[in-house]
Amino acid sequence: MNPIDRFLRVLANQTTDRAPVIGVTNSVTLELMDAVGTKFPEAHHDPDLMMKLGAAAHDLCGLESVKVPFDMTVEAGALGAEVDFGTVNTLPHIKGPLFETPESLTLKGDDLRQGRVSVILEAIRRSRQEYSGIPVISSIVGPFTLSTLLFGLERLFLWMLKDPDRYAAALQKATQLCTLYARHQFEAGSHAVQIADPSSSRDLISSEQYGKFVAPYHKRLCSSFNLPTVIHICGNITGHLPRIVETGARGISFDYKTDIGEAKRCLKGKLALIGYVPTSLLREGKPQEVYAFSRKCIEAGIDALNAGCAWPLDTPTENIRAMVRAAKEK
Repeated sequence: MNPIDRFLRVLANQTTDRAPVIGVTNSVTLELMDAVGTKFPEAHHDPDLMMKLGAAAHDLCGLESVKVPFDMTVEAGALGAEVDFGTVNTLPHIKGPLFETPESLTLKGDDLRQGRVSVILEAIRRSRQEYSGIPVISSIVGPFTLSTLLFGLERLFLWMLKDPDRYAAALQKATQLCTLYARHQFEAGSHAVQIADPSSSRDLISSEQYGKFVAPYHKRLCSSFNLPTVIHICGNITGHLPRIVETGARGISFDYKTDIGEAKRCLKGKLALIGYVPTSLLREGKPQEVYAFSRKCIEAGIDALNAGCAWPLDTPTENIRAMVRAAKEK
């Protein structure tokens, strides 16, 4: 079974010969940058460099995917937000919210032709051509987190609690933008699109709030496609799981704080469980510890082995190889 078939079968809740080992979340490190001679921030702006870096973990460690882009500023940047592109060891970030009200954001058909969108789409196309036997996974910022970037975290939370009409207007516009961008990525060749919505973590909102204020927009977004979407939310999302199953996503990427037993009870056979090697272990553990925990994840019932979140940039290459080996050895 080849890596594409294996991954797509997992996302279709079909049997496979083993769990794939993938990078749904960011899978770039400083050591990998050095090894392939491609670094941040240059790789954020050039499709060939982006592809090269997005494939580095596959080329050098055997990871069964190519993942682009690497940051969460593309959509807001396309709308005009000021972006700090960081350094070799920091990721880009938005310098501040762009809009004060949903009414001030007017979406036009060419919104996603600005900024770096064309770079990401071209990197997807080239990755699909150059790595024809490996899943190409791309990502967008989820509607809740995108709204925090566009309008500000405190302002969005205030609307969520005190001004439901304004909150709904903000989320509707963000979801419209997410849907358009995800569609462009699928058309460029992505096998799956990851929806990164870390601001909807249980660390920031309750599971009741997730169900009421976020899940309906995840459902609207994921249900727009016949192609695989994977939601990624950091932290403990155990209480979110009964609502995530209703979104139409094909997979959920989660970290070790989420109860795997409850995840299996709520989701097994309905959408793929993707996780959940702790990033702290990848960064600080010994290879044998990473291997052992990765085997534990597989034995616990995950469908695809993945880090619990984006890899820390100073993750040792030997630990990545240990995670990969744990999936491939029987």
